[in-house]
Amino acid sequence: AGILKAIDDERWDDLSEAFYDELAFGTGGIRGRTAMTDRELETLRDSGIGAPILRGPNTINDVVLLQKSAGVAKFAVSKGFKSLVIGYDTRIRGREFAVCIAELFIAYGLKVYLFDEPVPYPEMTFAIPTLRADMGILVSASHNDRRYNGYKLTSGNGSQFSVQERRQLLEDFIFKTGFDEVKQKRLSETTEAELVFLGGSERVEGIDYFSYQGKPIDMHRQHFEHIRTFILDEELLRSQAKNLQLAFCAYHGAGRDVVPRLVESFGVGRLDIVTAMHAADGMFPAFDDLKSPKGKKVYQQPDPGDHLAADKAVAEYVKEYGEARLAELDMMIGTDPDADRMAAVVPVGESHREIYGGKSSILMDADTAWSILLWYRMEKLKASGEDMSRYFLVQSHTTTDVMPLLSEKYGLGWIKTWVGFAQIAAAVQRVWEGEEISPDIYWTIYGSKGLSDKSKYNFAALEQSNGFSILGGAPPDAHSMGENGHVRDKDGVFAAVLFLEVLAYARSVGKSLLQLIDEKLYLDPAIGLIRTGYRPAPVFGQYEGLEGISRKMGVLHQAEELMAKVEQGGDVSFGGLKATRCEVYMTGKYDKAHGYVEGFDPEDRSTFRFPDEGIRFFLGSDFDHLTIRPSGTSQSLRFHTQLRDTEVTAENLNAKRIAMDKRLEAIYEDIAKLMGVDWEE
Repeated sequence: AGILKAIDDERWDDLSEAFYDELAFGTGGIRGRTAMTDRELETLRDSGIGAPILRGPNTINDVVLLQKSAGVAKFAVSKGFKSLVIGYDTRIRGREFAVCIAELFIAYGLKVYLFDEPVPYPEMTFAIPTLRADMGILVSASHNDRRYNGYKLTSGNGSQFSVQERRQLLEDFIFKTGFDEVKQKRLSETTEAELVFLGGSERVEGIDYFSYQGKPIDMHRQHFEHIRTFILDEELLRSQAKNLQLAFCAYHGAGRDVVPRLVESFGVGRLDIVTAMHAADGMFPAFDDLKSPKGKKVYQQPDPGDHLAADKAVAEYVKEYGEARLAELDMMIGTDPDADRMAAVVPVGESHREIYGGKSSILMDADTAWSILLWYRMEKLKASGEDMSRYFLVQSHTTTDVMPLLSEKYGLGWIKTWVGFAQIAAAVQRVWEGEEISPDIYWTIYGSKGLSDKSKYNFAALEQSNGFSILGGAPPDAHSMGENGHVRDKDGVFAAVLFLEVLAYARSVGKSLLQLIDEKLYLDPAIGLIRTGYRPAPVFGQYEGLEGISRKMGVLHQAEELMAKVEQGGDVSFGGLKATRCEVYMTGKYDKAHGYVEGFDPEDRSTFRFPDEGIRFFLGSDFDHLTIRPSGTSQSLRFHTQLRDTEVTAENLNAKRIAMDKRLEAIYEDIAKLMGVDWEE
C-alpha cells in the first residue's frame, strides 16, 4: 500500500531511495531511514511498524530487521550463544521493533533479557557482562535525525564485534540468510527460561510484560553504583557540589532519568531540567526544521556535540528559566538519545569573551573536554603516588594530540587507532593479551608511543565525536569488563559524572573551566596551543538520493588529485599553510560498497583503494594537518583539522588563539575552493 501510494504521488526520488540498494550492515550494526517523510513518520508512530508507508530493502522496517536478525541469530547459534540483551532508546516504535526481534531470537533458542523502558546504550552494554550474556542489541539510531532508526550490535564483553567476527557474520550468515529463515515466538507464549525483563527495582505501570511474572532485574541501580566507583575525590566533589548550579538536557533521549539521578546523588545545589527537551519522544518535538543558507530543509540532529543542537538547548533553557539564571549556570550537560555521547555548555568569563565573539556561553568541543578531564585524573593519580607507567591511553587518530602529549608528560604510553570504539576496544584488547601494537596491524592501529611491559591498564579510551570510557586492566574472562574498568564502548552518563568532578576541582581552586584549560594545557610548554576543527560535508545530514555517492566520491577524487600534486612538488595550500606531504589510510572495510571490486582481496592491503580512514595533508609539521575522511555507510564526508603553536605566553595566548581560529576557518574556505565543497548547502 505504501509503494502504490508513493507511485500515485509520483515520489520517484523516494521510491529510488527505498529500493536502489539493500541497507548495509555496518561496523556496529544497521542504520537507515524508517520513513521518507514526516507524514509517514507520524503514520508509523500512530499505526505501528506495519503502517502502510513506503518501505523497501534500503529502509529500516520490520521485514529488513527480521531478515538481518535471522542472519545474526544463525551466527549466534553457530557460536553456541545462549542469551542476549535487547534494549531500545526513544526512537519512534523502538519498543515494538525490539519486541519483534526478541521474538525471533527466542524462536532460534536464545534467552532474551529485554529492557522494559528506553535505556541508554551504555547501560545495555553494561548489562551484557553483568548477566554473562553472549551479545546485545540496542534499537537506536544514536544521534541521527528523527527519520532514522536501526540497531547497534554488541559482543559478549560489551564491545563491538571484532573485524574478523564482523566479516564472518556478514559473509557467512547475513548475506546467505533469506526471508524464509525468519521465525518468531510470541512473547506472550514464552517461559521465564526464555524471557526476563530488565529495568529498575519495580515493574513500570502501563508496560506490557507479556508472560513475565516477576520484578525486573534492577540494572539501573547496578549501572548507577558502578559509575560512582570512578570518582577520584568524592569529598572534593561533595564539598563543592552544594554550590554548583547545573542544567541538564536529555535531547528527548534515554539519559533523562539516569543523569539527574547520578548528579543529584552527590548533593548538587541546583539542577535545572530543560523541560521542553525532556520527554521521551522520538519525534524530537523541540527541534525546529531549519533551512540552510541555500534553502535546503535541515533536519536537526539531537546531538549534544552539534552547535546547532546545543544552541537549541540553551534557547529552550532561557525560555523556561530566563537569561539571568543562564548567567548563573556553571555547566549544562547534554546527552544524545541513546546517551552514549556527552557534551557540555560552559560559561565564558570576561577574560575569554574576545575569543568567542562576546558570547556568554559556548559548547565545549570533546577534544578540549576530554583533555582537561585527562589532565585532572593524571594529576590526581600522580599526586597520590600512583605508578603512571602502568597505564596507557587509546584514542582515534582524528582526536587531538593534546592527550598523547599529556600522556608522555605523565609517563603513560599511548595508542592511536582508526575511528570508532570498535577499533579502540580492539587495541586495548591487544595490549591486555600481550600482542603486537604496530601500524602493520593496518585494520586497527594508526600509531603508538611509550608502551612497555608495564603498560597494562587502560587509563582512558576516547574519541573526538564525544565518546569516552575507561576500560581498565585485563578482565578475568571473556565475559567480563576489565579490571577496575567500565564498559568497552562510550558512555555519556559516565563521562558526565567524571566531568562534573573536574568542574568541582576548578571551583575549589577559584578558576573557571576555561581558565583551567589555559593554565594546565595551552600554557604548558610540553603541549602548547593545540586547536582542532571539525566540519561534515554536507553540513546537515548526507548527500541525498542516487547522486549522493557520486557527490561524495567527486570530493574524494579532487582530494586525490591534490595529493598527487603535493607528491609531485606542486604548491597546494590550505589557510596559507603549504601542504608538505600526504598520507592515505585504507583498511579495506568499504571497498566493495564503493565499487572497488576488481582485484580486491580483504587479506591483501595492496589491493585496497577506498580511503575509508581518510586522506591527510600535513601542513608543515606532524602536528599541523587536514584530514578528509569519508563515511563508509552514508553519503557524507568529515573534515578534521589541527594546528599547534608552542610559542605562547599568558600575555599573547588570547591573540594567538583568535589568530589560530581564523586560520582554521580559512582552511575550510580553501577546502570549498579546491574540492568543490559547498558549506552553505
